[in-house]
Amino acid sequence: MTAAVRRLLVGHALASVAMSLPWPLLLVLVHARGGPDVLVGLTAAARMLPYVLLSWAAGRLADRFRRDLVLRATLVSRFGCLVAVALALAGDHLPLAVVAASAAIACGTPAYPALAAAMPSVAGPRRRRATDLLVTVEVASFVVGPAVGGLLLVPAARASVPVVAVAGMAVALAVVTGVGLGRPTRTVSGHQPRLPHRPSVVGCLVVLAVLNAVAAALALTLLPLARDAWSSGDSGFGLATSLLGFGALAAPLLWWLGRSAAGRARYGLIFFACALVALPMLPELLWALPLLAAIGAASVHVESAVTEQIQDAVADGQRAGVLGVADSVMVGAALVGSLAAPWLGDLLGSTLLLVLLAAIALAALPFTRTRTPAATRVAAMLPAQRSAPAAESLGVRGRVG
Repeated sequence: MTAAVRRLLVGHALASVAMSLPWPLLLVLVHARGGPDVLVGLTAAARMLPYVLLSWAAGRLADRFRRDLVLRATLVSRFGCLVAVALALAGDHLPLAVVAASAAIACGTPAYPALAAAMPSVAGPRRRRATDLLVTVEVASFVVGPAVGGLLLVPAARASVPVVAVAGMAVALAVVTGVGLGRPTRTVSGHQPRLPHRPSVVGCLVVLAVLNAVAAALALTLLPLARDAWSSGDSGFGLATSLLGFGALAAPLLWWLGRSAAGRARYGLIFFACALVALPMLPELLWALPLLAAIGAASVHVESAVTEQIQDAVADGQRAGVLGVADSVMVGAALVGSLAAPWLGDLLGSTLLLVLLAAIALAALPFTRTRTPAATRVAAMLPAQRSAPAAESLGVRGRVG
């Protein structure tokens, strides 16, 4: 990979961890204030809702403006929000701190679509590996950020949580400064079908929705498994959840699981579903830990493959907008899975629920067989230097600026 791609990945990792880092402290402080338990739930939801409500629209910013400017704007705005979190906590204004932390999430929603949309042109022939790492960073940050924040909750380090978050965002901004992503390639009106008329894109969104709903439901199903099947109690649940989350970091090790993007998505789903069925058969938590890590890795493996399919299926000028829609779909589906899992677990029991989740995952297999429109494939291969008239003859325009 080029130095520019490495800087983008490192910067995105630092920024994603930094904006997730204050949330364990906020949850602890809200719980310590007393009041109804619903306040803790609302605080946790405040981290997720910006993705559901804003990602579908925020991604379009990276289709209209220079993507490096959009990325830096998200970093600067997130830095400001995290400074507000630090000041609010120092002044004991907890509600304001929660609002500012949620605003930091909202300001960050255009970042991932912008980076994922730009990877084909920035990473070139190493696009697949760069996309795999980007998706791994994006997914793992949901676990790593709160994990780091949780480690800092010891009394001696608790006051440093907002400071570490601000410092991490500042370093992220410094790392990506000077890296150019350029403007998205524009498409001629009438040559680019709308999203509902693209079966390949709709199929990708279905796969992402199913995958994230099942993964979220699995995370909650681990609680009764740890308590009853594995007799490891709440500490076992915490360990199982950690392995499931940190398993995302091992996703690049599954490079052998499928050759094409569609094949990787298909075989990754099959591996994911088989592992779900095998999970309740294991007698002890110790035996389940490697399988949980593999499940986490397979989930990211499939998501990376589907992201690559979207990159291929959508022209550059609309790619970030579609990836923003995908972000909203993924987090929204995860919320649905989290809400449904406890009810289904009480109704079916954890073993039958895991079998049901595996069946739901396998039901998404037909949607992994996508076809990339020929015009889009040719347009994606056009070099940035190609003249506008030649590019327009293939249904796209050359880069502007």
